[in-house]
Amino acid sequence: MEKLLSSVGTLLYGMRFTMLFFYVGLVTIIFGILGKFLIETYRLLQTLLFGDMAKIELIIKVLELVDMTMVAQLVWVVALAGVSLFVTTGHFDDSDVKKPDWLDHVNTYNLKLKLAFAIISISGVHALKTYLSGGLTLDNIQIVTLVAVIHFTFVLSAIGISYAERLTRDKD
Repeated sequence: MEKLLSSVGTLLYGMRFTMLFFYVGLVTIIFGILGKFLIETYRLLQTLLFGDMAKIELIIKVLELVDMTMVAQLVWVVALAGVSLFVTTGHFDDSDVKKPDWLDHVNTYNLKLKLAFAIISISGVHALKTYLSGGLTLDNIQIVTLVAVIHFTFVLSAIGISYAERLTRDKD
């Protein structure tokens, strides 16, 4: 039985490299977001230089670019931390590769918190965009209220994750 468990453990540990396919997929998504970002930036610059745009529309377009940037950063953090935590530990031992400072302190808890706060930031930008893009119609007020409730739920979730982690650390 001990040999079987050891073999299963060895197999599972060896399969950690299959996670690379997921992280490569995330990097591919980052390049897709980059392409969309560049297209939208080009269109916005064209409109700013040669067209006419209302100030509120400009703010909304800029918020959309900020939103794309934050989503790309979120995906990057997940991919880099995931590779560092779950696939390899020796990649950054090479002196030619600069390791981000925050990666030294990352663990699954810190990664969850980074994700939670990134989602809150993205949600906040989306809530602001939703608020700015509509008038004071009843339908828009209901949509803004729903977006605010969802954003607040994300905030409570992050507080809950932090509180749960604090409770488990106090027991140790």
